[in-house]
Amino acid sequence: MALHLTRSNALLLLTPKTGSTWIRKKIRELGIAFEEVGDPAMREHDLLAAFDRSAYGFVGAFVRDPLEWYRSYWSYRMEKGWRPQYPLDEHCESDDFETFVRRAVTTLPGALGNIYTSYVGAPGEEVDFVGRQENLADDFARFLELAGEEFDADVLAEGSRINATKIRPDYPEELKELITLSEWQTMGRFGYLAGRPDPIGLAEMQDRYPQDANDLRLLTLWTEKIHWVPDDKKREAGRPVAAETRYARVNSNFALYAEHKKLDPDYAGGRYREALRLDPVHPRTLCNYALHVAKHEDDAARARELMLRALAVRPNHPYTLGKLAWLTAGRLADPALAEVLYRQSLAANAAQHELRVEFANFLAGQGRTDDALALLGPEAESRGADRLTLLTHASLLARSGRVAEARDFQRRAADSVATAA
Repeated sequence: MALHLTRSNALLLLTPKTGSTWIRKKIRELGIAFEEVGDPAMREHDLLAAFDRSAYGFVGAFVRDPLEWYRSYWSYRMEKGWRPQYPLDEHCESDDFETFVRRAVTTLPGALGNIYTSYVGAPGEEVDFVGRQENLADDFARFLELAGEEFDADVLAEGSRINATKIRPDYPEELKELITLSEWQTMGRFGYLAGRPDPIGLAEMQDRYPQDANDLRLLTLWTEKIHWVPDDKKREAGRPVAAETRYARVNSNFALYAEHKKLDPDYAGGRYREALRLDPVHPRTLCNYALHVAKHEDDAARARELMLRALAVRPNHPYTLGKLAWLTAGRLADPALAEVLYRQSLAANAAQHELRVEFANFLAGQGRTDDALALLGPEAESRGADRLTLLTHASLLARSGRVAEARDFQRRAADSVATAA
């Protein structure tokens, strides 16, 4: 429930984990006339939408630094138990703080921002006063003053924190970075980004493409998520991944976003170079930058050198082997070497369906249609063949004069589209 100060007709909404227990205690010690209003089922935490704002002369609520809010929330749940009627509890429950944070930022990114908005109002429609838990005593005093209440300020300085949890989990910088990314807008809205590092340059990226701000934030979190399993294995083996490598991955994906989605190759080049400054031997970044150099700088020799640098780090990196095969076939005019590289790439990862199609087309372009059919046939004849494989195989069959068979594969391709729809 919320607190209605009856003399001043002020309403104070009690945002979870922002000092509500302390406020309730102090308001009684101050002797301020109040009543609890709202739905008892909400316990202490009725939302702004439950009240008619025009019925009150002054409305306030508190927020808290998201970095500390999440730690406090997890600690409280560890002591008091999880409540699955709340989304954070239902989807993110864990007795491990790191797991809880990872689940929260990827399953419910920005969840705290939504909670805060339900108490303080949407941006531009905020309540009359928004205090910060970090300055609880001073900000509560300011709320009372603005509301028009008379009180003894010395009472607010007495006593210590109450309802504080005893559990304090380790809080490595990587987890703080994840929460900062997840709650980026909220932290900016309430002044909590000041002093926080931005090692990936998210602010710059969002300034450049403001209409894509949320997509870029989610891209960053996705980049982190897809590497957790291999990174955890390395950490368990005593080979922790450097923060610079994590930042390099994000910069590399920002470069791809700028190059292919925003058609901004100059900016993409800068992001690739920043990624390589952070991690000069990251294979995928080296390979993607090589493709950028080949396309936008028309420098196939330098592109090849970058790909070879990537292969020096990971000799059987299938992605780089496949792209080097493409570069060798199309720009360096060495079909014999290109074939070797295509085969090495597929040997390293046979599930590269598009690369297999590309290799088949390469063989057909060399006048080796039968070899192309032999390469693509087993996959094209499988039940799970994708549309591109089916259509390419049909084209190769038609080129070989096997028109009836080609039509069968064309029909299968058409059926796959209809099934997907």
